[in-house]
Amino acid sequence: MNLLPPLPNFSGLHPLVVHFPIALLLVAPLLVLVALVWRTLQRGLLVAAFTLMLVGTAATWLAFATGEAAGERAEQGAARVEAIVEQHEELAETTRNVFSLLTLVFAALVFAPAMLRRTLDRVPFTAAHAAFLVLYAGGAIFLVNTAHQGGRIVHEFGVRAELTAAQREGGLTLPVGQGEAAESEEEEAREHAARGVGTAPSGDAASPAGSPAASPARPGVPAGEESADRGSHVAVTSRP
Repeated sequence: MNLLPPLPNFSGLHPLVVHFPIALLLVAPLLVLVALVWRTLQRGLLVAAFTLMLVGTAATWLAFATGEAAGERAEQGAARVEAIVEQHEELAETTRNVFSLLTLVFAALVFAPAMLRRTLDRVPFTAAHAAFLVLYAGGAIFLVNTAHQGGRIVHEFGVRAELTAAQREGGLTLPVGQGEAAESEEEEAREHAARGVGTAPSGDAASPAGSPAASPARPGVPAGEESADRGSHVAVTSRP
């Protein structure tokens, strides 16, 4: 028994990786805020915040690459879907670039004093990190807006990730392409199956058109004698 799900192709990875940058990059500034208040753990909290930013920013690059691959398939649909996908891609690219820059700035704030062997006073330290959080809030707006557009593409327009053959056989994910069209085709197929269309008939219904169906056996007469009697009756009636 295989306990592992089938691996999707590259464009199908987008739904799996897209949530990591959202979660990591929104949690990171909370650690910065705590570090400004909890001075005894300040260094560790700032390093942890930088780690989340670094991993989250790396995830934005992967999410953008997989989303761009998935968008090529989605753009084959209606013009309205193509427009919203292009808008989502533009926002995603801007978000990726903004957080790449923010992560570099925060790395300078965290590691530059130690490299220069200088320690900032409390007021300049707090002011620098507060200014960074204001800039970070602008990046968070891009991040949330990008996520919102991606949610619209899936839940409002019904665009799905491409499936591999193993996923189709396992039935582990949603239909490919325009979800509404795929669902209507499945519903139509179920209706045909319920009406018996396309199913092999059995019993008397399996007889070809125009051929007589087998007559029911007469009570009290063995099957062999009935067959012989029926054959003699045909022979008699066929004589001139």
